[in-house]
Amino acid sequence: MWTPADRALVGEFGSGQALTDDQFRLLEPLIPPAKPGGRPRSTDMRSLLDGLFYLVRTGCQWRH
Repeated sequence: MWTPADRALVGEFGSGQALTDDQFRLLEPLIPPAKPGGRPRSTDMRSLLDGLFYLVRTGCQWRH
């Protein structure tokens, strides 16, 4: 049976594990800040990293 804790580990991408809080804390200083001037950043950088790591992990195989 799926629990809320299990769903939090899987994330929005259905396979694999989303970044933990500790992992994201390590990566957060490496993310460049939004550029001044223009629109404010609307992209959630944690979700973006989860998506990138999902692609690296699965390689975009058909069954995933």
